[in-house]
Amino acid sequence: MESLLDPASLRGQEGVEFRDERCVDDREGFDYFASIDGLVAVGITNRAGAILLMNSPHGWRVPYGPVDPAENEDWVAVGRRIGAELTGVDVSISRAERVGKITHRLEDGFEDGGREGTARETTSYDVVLRSTPVTGEPVADDPSFDPWDDLELEWFDAVPNDAYWDHGDAVDDIRTFLE
Repeated sequence: MESLLDPASLRGQEGVEFRDERCVDDREGFDYFASIDGLVAVGITNRAGAILLMNSPHGWRVPYGPVDPAENEDWVAVGRRIGAELTGVDVSISRAERVGKITHRLEDGFEDGGREGTARETTSYDVVLRSTPVTGEPVADDPSFDPWDDLELEWFDAVPNDAYWDHGDAVDDIRTFLE
């Protein structure tokens, strides 16, 4: 897969799960998702069938990062960059696995000058990409990328007990790459 500028273009594409989702966010979450196009996760596997996971504040999950609308970023290029910065080797993206189009809703109250019961909405995407398998278990000397300054990374051949279980998609994504 060479490029992806618009995740909506994957709707209806064979082999790509596409979901429309809605959620209500607090102010901080809403403002964050209003400031980015969305999040791209990259499933980096190796030839032995293991997957590289990052330890997030909530548990192990597929590495992910934001796509910046100000830069008009290519989702595949962001996935390749994340992969390279974490492994120290070139990572090729073979395909998209899943796309979530998420409508975030913020219930406005009087603090914004809004009427009680008014709401604001913004849309973001979650895109999960699959890499071409890498050789060995590479991890970069200083694996980091914006917004993650200090990452703990590890290769797994099964879903770890301390995965991010409270977020079902996080565990489902790991399982997708271990099948």
